[in-house]
Amino acid sequence: MELKRILGKDNRQAMEEVVRLYGPDALVVSGHKLNGKFELIVAVDIEADSNLIDVPDTELTMDAPKSPAQKVAEISFKKVLHDREEPTFTEESSTTHESVRAHEIVELFREEIQVLKREIQETRKASSWHMQVANPQALTAWQRALMDHPMPSRLRTLLIDSLADVSDTDEAEAQLHAILNESLNTVTELPDDISGIHVFFGPSGSGKTTLLGKLARMVIDRVNPEQVAIVSYSDQKIGAWNQMQLMASQWGINCYRANSPDMLKTVLREVADFDCILIDTSGVNIARHHAEISQYAPEALMHLVVTTEISRSSIERLFNKALSWDSVNMTKLDESNDAWILIDALLQRSDLQLWLQSTSDQINRPAALINTAKWLADVIKTVTVTAPDSEISSLDDTDGRQETESVSTLEFLTGIRAQRSDGSEITLESVL
Repeated sequence: MELKRILGKDNRQAMEEVVRLYGPDALVVSGHKLNGKFELIVAVDIEADSNLIDVPDTELTMDAPKSPAQKVAEISFKKVLHDREEPTFTEESSTTHESVRAHEIVELFREEIQVLKREIQETRKASSWHMQVANPQALTAWQRALMDHPMPSRLRTLLIDSLADVSDTDEAEAQLHAILNESLNTVTELPDDISGIHVFFGPSGSGKTTLLGKLARMVIDRVNPEQVAIVSYSDQKIGAWNQMQLMASQWGINCYRANSPDMLKTVLREVADFDCILIDTSGVNIARHHAEISQYAPEALMHLVVTTEISRSSIERLFNKALSWDSVNMTKLDESNDAWILIDALLQRSDLQLWLQSTSDQINRPAALINTAKWLADVIKTVTVTAPDSEISSLDDTDGRQETESVSTLEFLTGIRAQRSDGSEITLESVL
């Protein structure tokens, strides 16, 4: 093999140039910034000359070759090792992947419209029900806040009913937190203690590969890196395979690619004795890939990776009874905490368990067990609770002025304080 140097203005552009020149199967050896640009070192196969294979070394000269060199097709490592053709990246395969992704986006949009229609119907039913059983003026501050905050109607109805007899705002918030916390299940296994086969599913952009990379980085601190393997299964997205190779080369772990169920079966047979196997999947055709991996690796644990702001249509597609998940993992917690749609889905599936959270896209920042109590507290804070009318009127009665014994900054600078006497006049007194 020989090394090739690729330069780009950033990592993405450099990766695209590698794919254009050498295909998605090129081995990325290293990558780093250099003089304001991003440099990738790629290892590619050297083309062999079949006419020179049987020629003795003494007869090989550069001045007068016996016959013109005739290039032959490259033979990949997989071809030599397994005697089978390695899938090559073609424009047709890329187009197929993009068309499948486009089709799924259209279907998600249609499903989202249907979900919104059902949500409107449920909201109308819930609103009419609340008007019948409760006087809107008698609702507490938290109940009114939940009525105004965007969330699934069934979850809103459940929470409002649970706070029916609670008037104190702090007590209502504590009860809301307790109800949600008791209803969610969690996995207690530490991420750096995992072993066996773990498969990660999720929509495109949910952070599957990043979470997998964090887990691989944590596992090699406990076991021999040669006993750890990461596998990319049926992921044709540009740059995904190169990202997997780069992670594997940095940490000295094994990296495999399987684009079909038969290839996956072969890879799993080769890594059967490994301590830990992490499989990354495509963001499209999730149900089909779930069924394929379940067939060839029934002992594998299936993990779902989602962002906190997942849409209703994605929830209905991923949280249906046909797909079984051993854990649900959340990413991008640093971007948003308004996860009421996700909470509603978790409450509907009592068999689901929360496991890991990821708050950064940086691989060197490890994943951690989900702190359910803190996460729910952050979600509850997204609800804006306004003061009751009685408190607002009491503030109006004080004419909006401070009536405390402490000296304000303005009073300190001027040396006087304005106070209202028992009558209607305002008197000034010195504070110095």
